[in-house]
Amino acid sequence: MSKAFFIDVQGTLIDDINKKPINGAIEFIDLLNKKNIPYVVITNNTKVKSDDFKTYLKSLGFHIKNYIDPFFILEKRVKVKKVAAFGSLEFLNEIVNLGYYLEYENPEALIVSIKKEYTNEDYATMIEIALKTNTIIGMHDTSIYSKDNRRYPGVGAIMSMIKFATNKNYEVIGKPSLGFFESAKNMIDVDFEDITIISDDMIGDLLGAQKLNMKSCLVLSGKIRDENEIVNTLKDDEKPNFILKDINEVLELLNKGEIWVKLDYKS
Repeated sequence: MSKAFFIDVQGTLIDDINKKPINGAIEFIDLLNKKNIPYVVITNNTKVKSDDFKTYLKSLGFHIKNYIDPFFILEKRVKVKKVAAFGSLEFLNEIVNLGYYLEYENPEALIVSIKKEYTNEDYATMIEIALKTNTIIGMHDTSIYSKDNRRYPGVGAIMSMIKFATNKNYEVIGKPSLGFFESAKNMIDVDFEDITIISDDMIGDLLGAQKLNMKSCLVLSGKIRDENEIVNTLKDDEKPNFILKDINEVLELLNKGEIWVKLDYKS
């Protein structure tokens, strides 16, 4: 049973292909609002600025109270300004809007986000830059990036490659970093052990959350399409508390009172 929720977006609230609400997603958020259940929508969005993405979600019909993405954390964690950033054009534009300078010859930091069209030449450049700097940043640690019904290496997979290639550690800004989860937790003032996280990313989201004693719910509406793709790779203590088809099944459990217990204090 849970007192609050962290809720992923891509593959959980909206689908990976059409970017439209998944069945039951709007109703789930509406019910949380109606019952005054604490929650934070936690996304690894790095394509558009935070306000624009929140506006897009609102245009889809989501009335979201609490929201966080890696841009909320980036400026607090990366103080240097000359950065070699990799990602979509939208991400690079937002990096510049935040006051950073794109510098690929003598950067003070390497920052990697997601991009479908990465090539081996891009990865080679990342490695060369990582060898020059000790500030190596992954905007998040996703295992898989799902786009157009195909699955590509996520930022976490790319960062693991860079680490193996250079023998240098990297820092994560978004999920599942402790700093990101703590920032989300502070929005609702609920202990980690009283939070259930709902996500389609077992490796990039749920395992890290479980290490903080959060309960976990894997939905099979995004990166993972069949529990057999992932469950057999997990140790018994790593397996999620719930494996459900989609957010609509989470909504059904919420309506039945099987996944939530009322807070002892007013939220």
